Amino acid sequence: MKNNVYVRNNRSIFTISLVRIVLLLPLIIYGIYLYQKGYVTTLGMFRPLVFIIGGGIIGALVNIFYERVIKKNKSEFKEVCFSSFHIEYGLILGCIMPVSINAIIYFSTVFVLLFLSKFTHNRINLMCLTFIAIYLLSIFLNTFEYANAYELSRTFSFEFMVYLIGKAPGGIASTHIILLLVALFGLFITNNSKTSITFYAIISSLVLFGVYAMVANVNYPNIIFANNLIFIYTYVATDSVTSSYTKYGKKVFGALVGILTFGFYFVNPILAPYIAIIIVSLFNNLIDRKFSKLFHKDIVNN
Repeated sequence: MKNNVYVRNNRSIFTISLVRIVLLLPLIIYGIYLYQKGYVTTLGMFRPLVFIIGGGIIGALVNIFYERVIKKNKSEFKEVCFSSFHIEYGLILGCIMPVSINAIIYFSTVFVLLFLSKFTHNRINLMCLTFIAIYLLSIFLNTFEYANAYELSRTFSFEFMVYLIGKAPGGIASTHIILLLVALFGLFITNNSKTSITFYAIISSLVLFGVYAMVANVNYPNIIFANNLIFIYTYVATDSVTSSYTKYGKKVFGALVGILTFGFYFVNPILAPYIAIIIVSLFNNLIDRKFSKLFHKDIVNN
């Protein structure tokens, strides 16, 4: 069907991932620039890049080992490397991590979960599951903190423009709202992301958090622009494997993610969107079937 083209077309995983990764580059470059202010050593300056590139390398190694060693796949190297979206997953995980994350926890968790996912074939969003695992382990060891050394040493007064240029609490390369909107536009015009999921997730969150901000008199921009929320809606919720793909299914999927994010925000603001995406992703096929039939029936009857 015309409206089901995204994950049902003939583009390869390599092509889809490459476009999405290229559109990540401005965010990664800015993230390195922003966080290097908090360090004085050469190693510290490149620490953000280590997590981002390291995550991608782990994704590639998992694909290569599984295809070459376990499945005995003799295909071309590029095809083996991009036999799944694991490289993209690893890079995105690096982008949403705090720059101060414990390297042992990060790399070991990313490797274990990406590797195990090759055998489970589950429908749970792997990026969300991995982030939650890293977060819980880090909290247990008291090592999770979005702010870098420079930010921890000072008190900042965040204004609207400050959020737009990425100086709000969040991951290594996930906070610059303007660059995110540029990336989202690029994904839309290249048809390399389910942008309607992002749109409906953002709209439902804007409305619900807007009402809450007015009633509770809290900082509205801080809720919307902090904790990677827009980035998660753009790059994590639109996962090719675990999100809806039909025209109406994508809209419902995105709206439900926004609604559940609002609900779980009051339990844990950082984990809220990840939990929401995992829950909705469990029903992505059901959402596609039910709402495609529902709206198709309405169209026929009208």
